[in-house]
Amino acid sequence: MQLCLTAALIAGPVRGNETLAPFQPAMASLSNELEFDALRGRVKNFEQVLLGSDEGQLTIAKGRFDLHGCLKEYERMDFVNGQSIRLARADNSNTLVSARDKRNTIVLNKACQIVGTTNSASPVSKLYIYDKNLLVKVKDARNAWVYKEYFYTPEGMPESTVFYGEEHDVLLITVPKRKLAEPWDFITQGLDNGVPFYQALKKCHYDKKGNPSVCDFVVDTLIQGGATETEHQQIRYTTTYY
Repeated sequence: MQLCLTAALIAGPVRGNETLAPFQPAMASLSNELEFDALRGRVKNFEQVLLGSDEGQLTIAKGRFDLHGCLKEYERMDFVNGQSIRLARADNSNTLVSARDKRNTIVLNKACQIVGTTNSASPVSKLYIYDKNLLVKVKDARNAWVYKEYFYTPEGMPESTVFYGEEHDVLLITVPKRKLAEPWDFITQGLDNGVPFYQALKKCHYDKKGNPSVCDFVVDTLIQGGATETEHQQIRYTTTYY
């Protein structure tokens, strides 16, 4: 069974004389859960490398999509926290399976939406709630506790995220610039129980499809004692299309 996107397309902004492709709902939703930047159009392969101020690699995310816009392979390496995942979907399958432990899976439906997961390290069963084909909430199936909420721009680009915890609720608010052809130029603010702790200013260069090729960050993080630590970071993107 081939997976395909059934959601209607949202008209994109105009870049010069060209109308930009929209954000596919499956791409936007998966990007939230798997921690990569959503991209416009019919993406075939992508790689996103986050570099620190010393040019050292902090994270790498890369993936491959099929002709219908559904994820076939995904890998993410976090060198800061020493974590990594690698997922692959076999032909005629609707499940992304971990290469390290095949008991860890992400189950997709025909619209390439996450509908379930299995995790060998946790017995928690989660519900994935969608609105207009976009993932908006992740809940505990037993007690309806909400773990995360996702918000999007009118174009369907991921905008803000709320992480709910027993003691801390963390809100990441992204405010894009008004120029719609440059949606990745934004300010992100992080609030921990309403107290600011993080701010990132982002400026990008774009390819012909309206996706970023390079984005520069200035990141301010509140550290112990109330001081602010500033770091210059950069994401370098390599994207191919069908």
